[in-house]
Amino acid sequence: MKTILAALLLTLPTLAFAVDLEGYYITPKVGVSKSMDTGKTSFTNHVPVTQLLSDEDLGTGTAFGLSAGKYLTDNFRLELEVIKRDNYEYEAQWLVLRTLSEKADIESTSLFINGFYDFQPFPIGNTLITPYLGGGVGISRNKMGTTIGLTNGVPSVSTIEGNTISQFAYKLSVGTFFSITEQLSLDVNYEYVNLGEFKSGNALYNDGVFIANFQSPFNGGDIKSQELMVGLQYKFN
Repeated sequence: MKTILAALLLTLPTLAFAVDLEGYYITPKVGVSKSMDTGKTSFTNHVPVTQLLSDEDLGTGTAFGLSAGKYLTDNFRLELEVIKRDNYEYEAQWLVLRTLSEKADIESTSLFINGFYDFQPFPIGNTLITPYLGGGVGISRNKMGTTIGLTNGVPSVSTIEGNTISQFAYKLSVGTFFSITEQLSLDVNYEYVNLGEFKSGNALYNDGVFIANFQSPFNGGDIKSQELMVGLQYKFN
């Protein structure tokens, strides 16, 4: 994620000399990501026995990244966006034995192509306000960390290896620009984001020693969130 952002930032000055950047913009952004229920998850161990786990959310995470885009008309723009989301936490109870639960950290890095329609700006005092609607499609890399078994909330020595998978992702956005200068605007928006599924690995360990492979890993959960993002859009002239 850091490598991608650094590459984009280092490339922009070169592009400024190589091409006409009129109509182009960049927007670094940060936000808060409130996850929604993942749906019921399940796994089939090496015995084999299948367990179903409760439908829980992943808590509240953070989001940060960068987008670079171009105004194709006065109202319509396209952009490429890279966002890292982390600090999610999977914690779900077994539906048969409620004293048992599983816990793992979740994070996601996504690449989106977004399209937006900007409405006619209007003034409030000395500030121009520009509402907009949009959405995007892309790909996400969803990482589920090591899964730890819990008994009455106390961690056990049994763990399942982590895993990272690629998923189709999409989003819907509504936001507003608040002009600061002719080229710089504060971008505040709400987003609904679906980043697809997350899955664990198969390997079961007991106190760090490999025991067996699960027939089916922890799966079935989706990363869905509602987000409040704040960015600074800089438009090139």
